[in-house]
Amino acid sequence: MRHREIPEDLTSLDGLVSSYGLVSSVGALRTTGLPTGFSYWKSEVGAPGPARRLGRLEHLVSSGQAWDRPDLARFIAIAEAAERYAGRDVLGEHRIRATAEELNGECLEPERYPRCSEAEYAHPDCPIVPFDARASIRWTSGLDLITGQSVWVPAVMACYGLTETVPAEHFSCRMSTGFAVHTDPVEAVVRGMFEVIERDANAVVWLQRLALPVIDPACLGERVRRLIEWCRSRFKKVRLFDATSDLGVPTAYCVISAEYDRRAHRVVGASAGRDLAEAAQKALQEALGVPQFIHFVDRADEPAIEAQMRAVGDTTRYMGRAEQAHAFDFLLNGTDRPPSTGQPPLPADPSEALSEVVGRLANAGMRPVAVDRTTRELADVGLTAVNVVIPDLQPMSVEHLIRFTAHPRLYDAPARMGYRVLRPTELNPWPQPMA
Repeated sequence: MRHREIPEDLTSLDGLVSSYGLVSSVGALRTTGLPTGFSYWKSEVGAPGPARRLGRLEHLVSSGQAWDRPDLARFIAIAEAAERYAGRDVLGEHRIRATAEELNGECLEPERYPRCSEAEYAHPDCPIVPFDARASIRWTSGLDLITGQSVWVPAVMACYGLTETVPAEHFSCRMSTGFAVHTDPVEAVVRGMFEVIERDANAVVWLQRLALPVIDPACLGERVRRLIEWCRSRFKKVRLFDATSDLGVPTAYCVISAEYDRRAHRVVGASAGRDLAEAAQKALQEALGVPQFIHFVDRADEPAIEAQMRAVGDTTRYMGRAEQAHAFDFLLNGTDRPPSTGQPPLPADPSEALSEVVGRLANAGMRPVAVDRTTRELADVGLTAVNVVIPDLQPMSVEHLIRFTAHPRLYDAPARMGYRVLRPTELNPWPQPMA
């Protein structure tokens, strides 16, 4: 069956929405500075419903966007809320407590886990610790996508909202990377893999300052071309780059330069998809929404954000400022690489796409694992939630103190892609601009 991008029934998730339901509210946002037809909806997982079980973050906000389809934007916003909920510690799944040494041969190998440099770990404010194979931590079961066998995964890598953590569990970057929900379980896994691969590309591009090739305009769809013209007429310049890594999953990186906006002077977006045109459109849509996010914060709060830069979005606001514009010169000042026409598209069929991407990961010596995060509430409306864990890839961290600069992937990937490789002391010193 061919994958459908737009579901047939856009009210199928309404069973999650009520004052006491998983999604406590969903509504359209009033936006400024966005193209006509751009629908933006916000959803909340909040009190007094299931949010009482969420642990350290008791209020989650998600969003959905679409062109000329408010009903689709609303549907996506609800699905995004469900995804955030699945990432919290609400499933009650079976876990064991053991050391990696005790689980030798039965767990995802610790030597694959991303790691920071000694200097990063030594910083007094570094929030994570090196993984200790002799420390007892919690593990949950995942599915090895190559062998089809069960494998134990550290619970903190399987569930970023894990509660009651012990110090030994603070070795991982706790973000929503790899989480996805979908009405098709296989498509959920595909999209989870896409996100891990996209964020690997984001991290490598930024830290290694890769001079990416621009995407050949002939590869872009009509909507993207219209959006680029819309931006141009408002003194915004769009640059779309091919950030496809050695894994061959089409990935686009977008930079929008707004010379007359001092706070959102440079904003970025990125996406992976089945083909480069799809990835480019999603990356541009993501970047177009960033100025709304930046301008939402009052100017008076910016000094506090700059001082901490610990929450999601803090570095985006900081790097958006005109004073940091030169940090993007490695991308914007031209490259001798010819425009890219992209890789061959991935299959539309979810099972075929899954097989193709898993095969590429296996050939690269990587071990992808899928963890089922489907709660009862999500199953009741036909959703499957998963988290795809691929520790061999480079994490994208929004905390500037943890960049995992000792992970081999950070240096292997540019070499495999034909770029020069920066040494640890030469890596990009600027914070990650991607939210």
